[in-house]
Amino acid sequence: MRHIDKSKFANCKTKTWDKKSKEWTDKVQAAADPRAQIKEIGNKWSSLKRTFIKQFGAKCWYTECPQIGTDFDVDHYWPKGRVKDASGTVVKNTGGQHPGYWWMAFDINNYRYSCIYANRGRDDGGKVDYFPISDETKRSWNSVDTSDYNFHQILDPCCLDDVKLLSFEVDSGITVSAVSEDSDPLGFEKVKLSKKLLNLDHDTITPNRLRIIKDTKLIIGLLKLTYRLTPAELDAEELDEVVEAKKRLIELCDRKSQFSAAAVQNVLPNKSAPYLADIIGQLDLTL
Repeated sequence: MRHIDKSKFANCKTKTWDKKSKEWTDKVQAAADPRAQIKEIGNKWSSLKRTFIKQFGAKCWYTECPQIGTDFDVDHYWPKGRVKDASGTVVKNTGGQHPGYWWMAFDINNYRYSCIYANRGRDDGGKVDYFPISDETKRSWNSVDTSDYNFHQILDPCCLDDVKLLSFEVDSGITVSAVSEDSDPLGFEKVKLSKKLLNLDHDTITPNRLRIIKDTKLIIGLLKLTYRLTPAELDAEELDEVVEAKKRLIELCDRKSQFSAAAVQNVLPNKSAPYLADIIGQLDLTL
């Protein structure tokens, strides 16, 4: 998971988005049944897919898997309809079932570009209607208060602190918490819950993440082995291999590349090494 800078969402809007989104939201607010009105208006957010790809790359913001041979979704981080807690129970209070975060249905800041494994119900995971918070008494029930984000329990790629919580096992490619349960129990639980609800380690995803990790480590090993050698000490084929390896490493760390967070994790410990000195300025090692 790489950090998605929401300040760049302005670059993703269509010319009429702000005007139209307000019109749609006003209609929903005036409706007796907000969910029915949202359904009637339709999924206008799909018009943003192309610009999201242009700005952030053709990959899932949650899992980082590439969009290949399938369509992707625009996930509503705050669910627009039914809302479930961490146990899968529909959220209710004495007044009845939560109405859904209908007031954010057409808010671009609520959108996350997502693969179907992260967004839809697949196997034992999928975000679907889940929006668990760590303190249910802080749940927002209307558009006046959206402070429940301060207690969100699903990793959000638009939150840098969340991105910092996620790490990867080098030998398996599976996601792990970057913090211990003792040092940061809430962060540790957030990673644990997100692994399931976002299908971060689905068996169609993890092997491909592991391949990126292996590629990164192989390139680092090659550059470490050859950086002291002069061009005269390498034949033409070896020189080409080194040049291509450096190009590949730059590509692997590009934040638009698939599973680039795993690549960056393995490059960071070597960022001051002399064998990366000539390309370090071209490596995007920011989270």
